[in-house]
Amino acid sequence: MTVIAALVLSLSLSAGQADVRQEAERLAASGALEEALTRFQAIAAANPDDTGARLWIGRLHLAMGHPRRAAAVFESIVAVDGENVEALSGLGRALIEAGDPGAAAAVLDRAEKLAPDRIDILAAQGHRHGALGRSTLALAYYGRALAADPGNVEIQAASDALRASRAHRVSLGYNYQALDPSVADFHSGSLRFNARVSDFVRIIAIGELGRFDGTDEARGGGGLEWLVHPRLLVRGGGLFGGETWLPVVDTWGEAIYSRRRAHWMFSLRFFDFDGADLWIGGPGLAYDVTPRVTVLAQYLRGRTQAGPAPSLTSDNFVIGVHGRPADRFETRVEYRRGIDRLDWLTVDRIFADQANTLGLGASLAVTPFVGVAADYDYQDRTQQLRVHRARGQLTIRF
Repeated sequence: MTVIAALVLSLSLSAGQADVRQEAERLAASGALEEALTRFQAIAAANPDDTGARLWIGRLHLAMGHPRRAAAVFESIVAVDGENVEALSGLGRALIEAGDPGAAAAVLDRAEKLAPDRIDILAAQGHRHGALGRSTLALAYYGRALAADPGNVEIQAASDALRASRAHRVSLGYNYQALDPSVADFHSGSLRFNARVSDFVRIIAIGELGRFDGTDEARGGGGLEWLVHPRLLVRGGGLFGGETWLPVVDTWGEAIYSRRRAHWMFSLRFFDFDGADLWIGGPGLAYDVTPRVTVLAQYLRGRTQAGPAPSLTSDNFVIGVHGRPADRFETRVEYRRGIDRLDWLTVDRIFADQANTLGLGASLAVTPFVGVAADYDYQDRTQQLRVHRARGQLTIRF
């Protein structure tokens, strides 16, 4: 009787554990991730050898945006079972999400050797190569995954997003600026073409036509973008041909270094307005607080020279928050002090070092290959001068 009672008790406990696991899986499927995580953590605490529960813990951390925690869980499984394909795949994806695609290489290559046709591994390899700037190879992996599972929405979305990011693109823009009622409004239209030469090099061509008080001004030029390293992007170029309102010369250089959530930048720009010039540049940082929220801070030191008069220096800065409330919709709010919006600088702003500007903007990807954007700025300058600026842009990728 004792043996039978022990067997019945063991079966009862197993049935109870199965019920707890099923409930945890149901919670995970319903989107109650935190509650599901708590349940699986309790299961793993009761039985540390329960690899299935630990795999779920890693998956849930990854889904909740905790890649470092997920990596630690998957790594502990791989340390014991180096051929656990699901743990290897999860570890690779977690390292990529944590901003370290280079470290994911050995893990995912090992997983691919063990299971060369497994869809999650192919998708993770696509993600890894995309993060390293190897878009051609990344698309090949996504293509293999989609050939095996054509209806996989997540992989299709990742493939489309990568195709859009590497595509040639044309942008049509319109800018409007209203100053004091005694000063005519300024309008300009721009055409920008950004062409992919390779996975690492893009060329840029820009043309702009402006109109102020019945007078037209035009300028044109271009530049180059070079992904020197998966973490380092360098760009530079120039525009030439303006007369009074638009700069005769506008040259720029910028470097952006990204590591995990941080994107460090340094920019330098020179403007010549035929009698007045401006040098301005400095460092900045954009930090991804979450996958959907980025905070931005930038400091720019300016030096303005007009004729024989002594040069004027200025301290200018930008702070802002950029959000992505939906996958294809982005919003931004910025406060700017001093000379701002260097991508669209007019002669009236090179001495506006005391200006305070509130900027609002939004962008919508109608499809992965068609996007629209709109911005509005309200600027308060000295001497009771208020400035309203608006701009819109349509971008088509092909």
